[in-house]
Amino acid sequence: MSTTEASSGPAFFDVAVIGGGIAGVSAARAVADTHSVVILEQENELAHHSTSRSAAIFVENEGGPVFHRLATASRPFLEAEHPELDAPLLDPLPVLKVGGEAERPVLEAEAEQAARITSPVRLVDEDELYELAPMLNPEFVSVGVYEPTAASLDVMALHQLYLRRARNHGAQVRRSARVTALSRNDDDWTIATTAGSVGATVVINAAGAWGDVVGFLAGAQPVGLTPNRRTAFTSPISADPSDWPFVYSQIADRTCYFKPEAGGQLLCSLSEENPTEPCDAKPEELDVALAIDNINHLTTLELRSVNTTWTGLRTFAPDRNPVFGWDDSVEGLLWMVGQGGCGIVSSAAAGEVAAALIRGQRLPSSLTQLGLTEADLAPRR
Repeated sequence: MSTTEASSGPAFFDVAVIGGGIAGVSAARAVADTHSVVILEQENELAHHSTSRSAAIFVENEGGPVFHRLATASRPFLEAEHPELDAPLLDPLPVLKVGGEAERPVLEAEAEQAARITSPVRLVDEDELYELAPMLNPEFVSVGVYEPTAASLDVMALHQLYLRRARNHGAQVRRSARVTALSRNDDDWTIATTAGSVGATVVINAAGAWGDVVGFLAGAQPVGLTPNRRTAFTSPISADPSDWPFVYSQIADRTCYFKPEAGGQLLCSLSEENPTEPCDAKPEELDVALAIDNINHLTTLELRSVNTTWTGLRTFAPDRNPVFGWDDSVEGLLWMVGQGGCGIVSSAAAGEVAAALIRGQRLPSSLTQLGLTEADLAPRR
């Protein structure tokens, strides 16, 4: 493992990671103990986009079976004690996904499937539902899928932990380094950025919403990524929400979620997915208003005001599964994109996938034992 710099050329690394969000730093952390690594971030700070705008919840039963398995495999790392941190990464916070009678068949099937991987997940209704979430309106909400082992997650502490461990193994970070060109000669890449050029043997495309843009610069066909805006906000309430679960509505015309926060307030969202171009997304007042209306319809909360708002991008591949793997046409290009809002909860396992592929190893047993294969993650699956 080495970093070299010729007098007439750019610094050279084994691996260049494009993107300093959770995907990029988790890969850098997993790879850096055996390879020299540089992280290239287009903004002047890391985790500027989706990572820092997360609902900060660890839930395994989210995003479909592939993400469920990645999140389950990530749990041991997230639950472990890390000497670099002053507090645990996880704080217990159950999740309750709710619906009405029209949603019951779908929620019943989801609970049954989810319990095969995360056994505590179960269907709840009637008295138990309202005991768990006393703010719900029985006129509209009658059934739910309950995940008691979910937790709130300190996202920025996790990001900094990955980054610190990568740096401890010699990884370098270059900010304000937007990639402008990628060229491959023989077995190596030259990567031109707004902060200068670097060389690398492998490029990890962890550029989030900009993943297809980076792929195009590398000469690869797009994988069909679609960024989607989602606005969140905090709203004050008079009740004490400290014992409430994270509540997520599955009712088709009343989607929303709300999460108890310190200081007598809720973190809320319409849970919308509005397609957009890669951008620094800004809040939409209409989405906030619709979320408030939906939450007030499904609960007795009577939200009236908003403290703060923000918007992030959730980027999906066409089949809504993650894209982790080697490009089939461009040598030395490893995709790590399409996390669709599940990138943080699955990040520990995702980093290990990247490391295994770069080292020419099989996927970690923590994933294969759950039935996950490279084909499930491959860019051209």
